Amino acid sequence: MDAITISPEVEKLHTEIESLRKDFLRLYTQKDELINVERDDLEVKYTKLIGQQQYENFSLEVEVRALKMKVELAQAALNRGQQPKLLDIEEEVNRQLKQYYDQLRAQAEIIEAAQAAQTVDPYDLTEMHDLFRLLVKRLHPDLHPDLPENMKDLFIQGQTAYRTFNMPLLREIIMRLDIEDDSKDFLHKGEESLQQIRDRLRDKVDSLKNDIDIIESSFPFNMRTNILDEDWVKAQQESRRAEHEQLEALRRKYADRLSLITDM
Repeated sequence: MDAITISPEVEKLHTEIESLRKDFLRLYTQKDELINVERDDLEVKYTKLIGQQQYENFSLEVEVRALKMKVELAQAALNRGQQPKLLDIEEEVNRQLKQYYDQLRAQAEIIEAAQAAQTVDPYDLTEMHDLFRLLVKRLHPDLHPDLPENMKDLFIQGQTAYRTFNMPLLREIIMRLDIEDDSKDFLHKGEESLQQIRDRLRDKVDSLKNDIDIIESSFPFNMRTNILDEDWVKAQQESRRAEHEQLEALRRKYADRLSLITDM
């Protein structure tokens, strides 16, 4: 049987596709680690060092806003010769400040999640990150578009286990995975021509690069350098303590004023 001859053009395409495939896997892993590993770590650090203080100050600021509005509404009633109706004033303030209360609840949930992450042993966190990377490599639908439904369900279970710090379940899922070759060859998928496969991979690589640039420029990644700078963290903590004292003084001022008006 005669050996199959591959033209220089086809050989070049094979080389380009293999190089693009490696770039795709490298960039996808980088993006996954940013989203599922480093982001959690940075958010925990930010919350522990600054975020908790920031939340407390925001909560106090909302309380000051509410007290100020109550004073203004109560004073307006007195100016009209009416006795302030505290229940009506409370309802009006809650209505006007609803968006702030919603923000408070959202921030509280973020802090609660970060605090939950802090209770996990660092060694367990390292193992969880490693196991999740393995899970992504083997089962992520973007890397394995022909994945059967049962494997997709297993991947979703793995995501849930990772997000809820359920180490036993994550270990069980990894153990259930059949050993498979994770270096699938893009050259033999369907009936696409080599040119189409190359162009598709180029688009995916470009898209991943763009995604990574966007992620790197967003919170908490845009705070990475500052979070690791002890002098910056100390300055931020001192600034927030000073802000807290100012807000506390305002809170007392408006609370005393409201008490005076409503006791008239």
